Amino acid sequence: MKLPSISTTLFLGAAAAASSSNASSNALALAAASSSEYCPTIYADFVRRQLAHFSPEGIFIAQEGESQKHTPFLSLSEDGKSATVIVGNGDEEGGVYHPMTASTDPSEVHFITHILVKDQNIAFNSSLFQDDNFIVNQALDPTAEAPATITFAVPAGVTEMVAYEWCNKHGLWAGPAVQVPTSETETVLQDTKSLATSDECTVSHFPEGAWPSVHADFLRLQAQVFESETPFTEADGVKHTPYITVNEDGTSSILVGEVGVAIHPMNGSPDGNEPPHWITEIYVVDQDGKIVAMKSLDPTGVTEATMDFDTPESATTLQAYAWCNIHGLYEGPVAEVGATKEAADADETTVTVLGDDSNSGTTAALSLSVIASAVALTALKM
Repeated sequence: MKLPSISTTLFLGAAAAASSSNASSNALALAAASSSEYCPTIYADFVRRQLAHFSPEGIFIAQEGESQKHTPFLSLSEDGKSATVIVGNGDEEGGVYHPMTASTDPSEVHFITHILVKDQNIAFNSSLFQDDNFIVNQALDPTAEAPATITFAVPAGVTEMVAYEWCNKHGLWAGPAVQVPTSETETVLQDTKSLATSDECTVSHFPEGAWPSVHADFLRLQAQVFESETPFTEADGVKHTPYITVNEDGTSSILVGEVGVAIHPMNGSPDGNEPPHWITEIYVVDQDGKIVAMKSLDPTGVTEATMDFDTPESATTLQAYAWCNIHGLYEGPVAEVGATKEAADADETTVTVLGDDSNSGTTAALSLSVIASAVALTALKM
């Protein structure tokens, strides 16, 4: 893939200089308080993909005089309590915003899939890996008009922020660091306790409008990275295959892999030291090729890739797809919905008929017949 003609730099974090013992201890506390490892996991995967497919030197940072189309610019509100990230500089003379091109055509789909924001905190473990504290992650919808934009509340205690964006065709980009004004009181408090929490940064699901474009992008990657024009199937490996079970209660369940044979792992990367390996998305297509459900998966605290959803009333067949960040796109076997519905309807009809007092014809006659038989049997035993 041809790389953008810009300077590249290995971006190790906007606050790399802030490595005092206080900052380090605060960041370690923040990392321990995090309820989800999703944000460091997806960021670690973006970095992996960046190094493998875009630039061995690291994350892109557009330099002065170069196109800023991919740069995520972060700005603060007047009161400093909220912030907005916009990808591109179309508001400037001669500038341009990054496009948000939704498409079912793998060659046409082009959009910012995610925007993430880190704060000033950096944790150092024994291997000196820099594990920045994430405060925002959001999946975007390419059907929304450009520019790619998010707005979020700035957590208390944040003094500096850096925004990142992932372009489905051009990789990982970082924007300039933005200082957050703090009072002397806030600065003192920051040294004594963790104010910026990681709890707000967790899995973000693609809006429904994005689903066809996400599928198209997976097909694009399947062809470019895995050299296959079609999704892999059960024949290529049970471990990656998403199997659907259509339940009688109107829901359906998906498991990637098969119990007793092979189950796909859900290995996150809470500190970034280990390459993540997990099912990032599961989604379902009906008999008309329409995507009826999609879920982005958080690897935190789980050992299986699963998904539950309401079975669409219009569905006659369902087929599941799963994207593995390391091994690509897999499709599962087609599940028939009609037979399960008919069985459930039959059970419901039987219960309804026998319990309905308004059916004074056949039901009443059947009831009298049963009673008469019971009386006769009792008389014989006497």
